[in-house]
Amino acid sequence: MFKKLFLRSFLAATATLSMAFVGPVAQAEVAAEGHAITAAEIEAVAQQQAAPPPGGWQTPSNRSYYLLSSCRPYASAIRQGAAAWAGLTEGGGTPVECRNSYIRDCGGGSRVVGCNWGRGQRIALYMGGVNDDALLAAHEFGHDWYGHSSYRCAGWSSPSHVMAPSICNGPTLTNDAQLAHHSG
Repeated sequence: MFKKLFLRSFLAATATLSMAFVGPVAQAEVAAEGHAITAAEIEAVAQQQAAPPPGGWQTPSNRSYYLLSSCRPYASAIRQGAAAWAGLTEGGGTPVECRNSYIRDCGGGSRVVGCNWGRGQRIALYMGGVNDDALLAAHEFGHDWYGHSSYRCAGWSSPSHVMAPSICNGPTLTNDAQLAHHSG
């Protein structure tokens, strides 16, 4: 009886040790197959993980906006950007216009894609000039209350992240779009 118990224990221990040595090799072979992740997949995950809270971030005061006819094709993205701010509603207030090229009458550089004059007197957006039209709209609406933050590239993780001075359009920073704020 003792021999059988000892033999079973010995075989179980041997099998466990064998798996301990073979396991990492088998795991390495599986890992070697791997799964490539694309930039689009990374961006999709980042968008899911970083977003305004339901109802938007709190603001110091309530504001409103309305879309000019030039923004009809982009209304959904603009509304999504506006929803980042709890104190912002559609209907009256700031006129929002959309342009088909960089904004030249704002000041601040040659690749300006958004401008907010007078903290909500008027907003211009170059939709399609960046990789995230909703983020562009959120940024410019944010200038109703806030200036640029110290972040390098805009994103969705916080109000300060939205208020970065550039939207970085890809893997290299040479594709940055400038977000100007003209207070005059």
